[in-house]
Amino acid sequence: MFKKALIILSLSSVVVVPSLATQVQGAALPTQEKATTYASNKKIRNATYGEEIWVSLTSPIPAGWVIVRTLGTQNLIKNMNGASYGTEVEVLLASPIPTGWVMVRAFRGSNVIKNMNGASYGTEVEVMLASPIPEGWVMVRAFRGSNVLKNMNGASYGTEVEVMLASPIPKGWIMVRTYGGSNVIRNVNDAPNGTQIEVLQASPVPEGWIIVSSGGNSKVIRKVG
Repeated sequence: MFKKALIILSLSSVVVVPSLATQVQGAALPTQEKATTYASNKKIRNATYGEEIWVSLTSPIPAGWVIVRTLGTQNLIKNMNGASYGTEVEVLLASPIPTGWVMVRAFRGSNVIKNMNGASYGTEVEVMLASPIPEGWVMVRAFRGSNVLKNMNGASYGTEVEVMLASPIPKGWIMVRTYGGSNVIRNVNDAPNGTQIEVLQASPVPEGWIIVSSGGNSKVIRKVG
């Protein structure tokens, strides 16, 4: 009877060991999934808006994705491609800022960014000083330690706007005069050939324009093609 009990106990021990091994293997799977980097991860390429995936700290970040959290040797990245205009998301300071997004405020050691893609002409937004400036937007004024940006995409030919000295000049715009501590810029996209304009010496010369004369604080440019 005693030998029979020992045999039963031994068999029970043998059965338990594979069961534990199976549980350990099952628990390890999420860690393996988190360690996958985007370069070889089909989930990244086919991800939908808002999807989050863990990647290695050394992994490149795909265009349109942001870093929302970090843990140990991994970052949690989120797909912002397809976000609607005005969408905001909190990201880590080290996160890339997608094209067309701006930094609107700092929050608990991170930044809150906002999607300005799809904004209508003339839209203004207050951003942090370190914020990227989307293409076609200008800095119109400083406000409480931040900058106010204005969307000039869609402006008609001849439109003028007063901008800060540090403002980028959109493609096809010129600097026509200074005003106080700012510049007045004008849209010359779609100007007819032969158009001639006096601009500031510091003004960019749009593609298809030439400088016909220069002197003092200004120069004259003409569109030839």
